[in-house]
This record gives sequence, structure tokens and C-alpha cells, in this order.
Amino acid sequence: MVKKLRELLKLTKMARKESVSMQRKLALYWFSMAATVFGALMLIFSLTGVFSNTDRELRLSLNIQLQNTATDISNQIERLSGQGIFLSEQASRELMEVLPAYGSRISSLNDRPEALLELQRSLYPALNTTLHTSDCSGAFIVLNATTNTLAGTAEHSRSGLYLRYTSLTPKKSSNQQVIYFRGISDIAREEDLELHNRWNLEFDISRIPGYDEMMQSPVRRLADAYAWTGRLHLPDTWEDVILLCVPVLDGNGDVAGLCGMELSSLYFGFCYAAVESQFGPIVSVLAPLENGQLLLDQGMTGRTEGTYLDVSNVLSVQEGQYYNTYSEGTNQYIGLHKTIPFASGDGREWAAAILLPKESYASYASGKQVIWIACSLAFLLTMLVSAATLSRSFARPIAQSLAAIQSNVAIDANPSGISEIDALISFIKSREQSQAIAAGSLPPDIAELFDAFAARMALLTETEHEIFKLYVDGHEIGEIPELAFISINTVRKHNRNIYEKLCVTSRDELMLYIELFRRCNRLDELL
Repeated sequence: MVKKLRELLKLTKMARKESVSMQRKLALYWFSMAATVFGALMLIFSLTGVFSNTDRELRLSLNIQLQNTATDISNQIERLSGQGIFLSEQASRELMEVLPAYGSRISSLNDRPEALLELQRSLYPALNTTLHTSDCSGAFIVLNATTNTLAGTAEHSRSGLYLRYTSLTPKKSSNQQVIYFRGISDIAREEDLELHNRWNLEFDISRIPGYDEMMQSPVRRLADAYAWTGRLHLPDTWEDVILLCVPVLDGNGDVAGLCGMELSSLYFGFCYAAVESQFGPIVSVLAPLENGQLLLDQGMTGRTEGTYLDVSNVLSVQEGQYYNTYSEGTNQYIGLHKTIPFASGDGREWAAAILLPKESYASYASGKQVIWIACSLAFLLTMLVSAATLSRSFARPIAQSLAAIQSNVAIDANPSGISEIDALISFIKSREQSQAIAAGSLPPDIAELFDAFAARMALLTETEHEIFKLYVDGHEIGEIPELAFISINTVRKHNRNIYEKLCVTSRDELMLYIELFRRCNRLDELL
């Protein structure tokens, strides 16, 4: 009996609860799971650097390009330096062959055009060979002597030879046309060379940085004495060049002049064309690096097709985690640089750099981000649709089974396919008393049990009835003596009488009846 009453109490509590759609709960559950999985994936992607993968990809590409560019430029500078030293040694030997006939020093050739012509004739083969075998756009020899010391420009005018390539192409060929830029014109006629349209007889040494210092400095080893100039403008032309200057020694070991090679901006651009990458055009640069600035205006820049790079600019360098930012006004570039061995005449550090317009990379990165966002949203949408589909497919057979119950169709005719749900519905069908409780009435056998209990209340004495009311109010047995002004033994005696008259075996069973009467709104029948 007690077990039956407890089951009745449980069903009563369930009947009083407000129900919520199972499909809605399942949908919320699956949506929460989808959001959790999506958030976890985004967190994992963020921690593992997936979202910065584009920057790392750029860093890798720039590193490879920088290594190739720096190696190529370093090798070219090293080869030219070695060839310049070799040209100096050849020129020194020719000088020692010709000079003794006129004096012991180069100054003895001043005001002697015939002697200077003879010396230039002897130097021409070595200079011409150097030009054709070197990776450069021009070669020159400057002699520290002039044909006319009385001329107004004599102070900064020096005799010598300067051969340059004309009509340069990206790939220099063996039959590339040579033009005569400086020197006595007789040699040009003898060698069938065309004079440059800005030809001059002699060099203007005021335009060669460090010329005077090199003339006055003692030389122990040519390998320690040569130097490269920064970018300078060739007089009366549109071209800029950097020059390798190597001292030429006379028989006494004194500096008698300079020789070297030229790298023009046009030739450097042909050597280092812009590289088309997935991020945009990458430009190669060789320039001084000073106080956190890349001095493009004093260096060489490769071809700049597809960029807005101004070679007359100075770029401020801001180093970053994956790449550096190079800024000039509103124009910004990203890239990397590294210093290279470069014997600069002014002692400054030079660097090879690769530059990429920032807007080109931003366009590429935004495209990748759009793809990531689209894929992420598609993934989330797929999970949400799957959640809705799963919750609907799970709840549909349960709803059909409930509909079958409501229409009094046999449960076996519409099973849900879920054993636990089918067992629950069968239990509900077999316990019609729960429906009666939910409707506010009791099944006949339970109602008879309640009526018999209420009728037996009349058997209680006045004192027993007062003690029963204290139990209804929720008081414990230990509180009764003080409230009823009797001893605990008397309370126990009255309890035995109450249990016997109401046909219950314990206080728990008594309290169970009280709770059931309360839930059925019939507690007044006991008071």
C-alpha cells in the first residue's frame, strides 16, 4: 500500500509540471553543441596559427626570395670587385711600361696629349676585355693627369677611358654595342666606336665621391683599398649609376689613378626584374641602411613594374613578427632585408631588400579571409541544419506515439522505434490513474482509500486530533510535548492510538497520506 501511495505521489508531481516541447529542447541542445564545436574549432585554429597562416606563408616566400636576391647581389658585387682588382693590376703593369719614358710619376704626363694617347691605347684592350667579361654596364680608367693644366677646368679634369654599353637589353649579349663615353677620340676612331652624344675628353673628378681621399691614401693591399660609391648621376645624361673604384698604382706604389666598373640603374633593373608572386610584384633593392631607414635615393632598385615605388624616396623601416613595413608618406610596402658585404666608400652599411606593395598583399589576404569566413559560415550552417534535422527526426516518432495515445490507437500500432520511449508510453497507458490526478479526480480504488482514511479521523479523540493537526502543520515529534504541554511518553502513547485508529503502520505512512490529501486539495477533510 505504501509503495502504491508513493507512486501516486510521484505521478501527481509530474502532472503538475509545465511541459516543454521535446523537439525544442533537442534543437536547443544540438544548436548548443554545434556552437560549442564551432567555437572550439575557431579557438584551435587561432591557437595553432591557422588564421595567421597567410602571414607565415608570406614570410616563407619573402625569406626564399630574399635569400636568392641577397645571394645574387652579393655574388655580383664580389665578382665585380675581384674583376676590378684584376683590372687595376693590368692597368698598373701597362702604366709601368709606358710611364718611365716620360717620368717616374703620373703627373709627368700633364700637358702631354701624345703620351696620354699612348697610355690610353695600351690600356684600352684590358678595359674592353673587362667590360665584355664582367657583369656590369660600363668600365673605366681614370689617370691622375690632364692634357691642359691651364684650362679653367684643369683642377677637376682628368684624362682616362670610359666604355659603356648602349641600348641595354635584359640579357646582355656578346655583340652588345659599346659606346665611347670618355677618352681621346682617336681611340674611338681606331676601334670603330661611336662617341656618346654626351662624350667628353676627360673625367670630371668632382663627380666621383672620395676621389681625392683615394689619391692621397697609401695602399698596401688592393683588396682593402677599393670602394663602391652611392648612387650618382652621370653628367649630361638621364642615367644614375653606382661605381666601383679601385686604385691604380705606379711603379713606386703610389696611387696614379682609379679604375673600376659601373652598375647603371637601367642595367640593375634588367638584372633584377620584379618577381610576380601570388601576393603581388616583389621588387629587389640594394641600398644603404642607416638609422632605421632604407635610402632608396642612394641605392639601386630593380624593375618596378606593377608597383608605385619611387626610387627617390627614403623608406622608414618598422620590423614586425612576419615581415617588415617600409613607409614613405602614405605609401607603404612590406618585405624583408638583410645586410650584405659591400665596401661602401663612406663606411655605411648596405642591405639587399625585397619590397611588396602593402595594398597588393592586403588584397590577397582579404581574399583568403573571405574564403575562410565563407567556409566557416558554411560549416556552421551545415551543423545547424543537421541539428534541426536530427532533433526533428528524433522527436517525430515520439510525437506520433503520443498522438496515437490521444486517439486511443494501440501503442503497438505506432511504435516510436526508441525502446525507452515505447516502455514509458506503455507505462503511461497502463496507469490511467495519473490522468485522473492531472484532471483533478482520483481513480475509484484510490478515492475509496482516501474516503476510508478521512472517515477514520472521527475515531480520534480531541487530544489525538490536536496532535494530528500539529503533524499536518509540519512539526516533528520532538516538538509536540512543548506545543501540547504533555510529556514525550504521552505523545508516544497518543501516536500509537492515532496509527491504530487510522490504520497506518508508521509516521512516514501517516505523512504520506497527509501529503496526498494536500496535493488533492482535500486536506480540509482531515482537520
